[in-house]
Amino acid sequence: MSFIDTDFLASGNNAGSYFKPVKGTANKVRILSDKPLHGFVQWTEDNRPMRWSYGMSKPEAVYQEGSRPRKFLACAVWNYATESVQLWEITQSSVINSLDDITRDADYGHPNRYDLKISRTGEGLETQYRLIPHPANMSEQVEAAMQNPGVNLEALLNGEDPFA
Repeated sequence: MSFIDTDFLASGNNAGSYFKPVKGTANKVRILSDKPLHGFVQWTEDNRPMRWSYGMSKPEAVYQEGSRPRKFLACAVWNYATESVQLWEITQSSVINSLDDITRDADYGHPNRYDLKISRTGEGLETQYRLIPHPANMSEQVEAAMQNPGVNLEALLNGEDPFA
């Protein structure tokens, strides 16, 4: 018998709260949020993210030299790989633009009506993302998560845990 639980070792390095597309994998999610949180994020000198809502003023802080605010969207998603609700903070303009294009398409509409397959290739500044809508029936598990995702997106704006 091992000192460390085998399930723990196999579980990966993620606490399960945040979704980040894994390189080289078809990451499949279902967006659960009715509306995303729209805002800006900028990193402080002590390496902490400072977020504020779109349309609000930038909070006072000592920001990293040369840094600038970046747009972000945040939403709750069902991650099929982990079979859990996670928070997806999207800062990549290519992903935001692709999601906007897909949701404006009358054949797809709101992203909680279909799954998204997200692929990630490259490294660093060469990283590229691709979103593909995937029509699929909603499982009972996803439907239950959609009814009560247990994520307070607004908590991000106060530096609090959105899963508390």
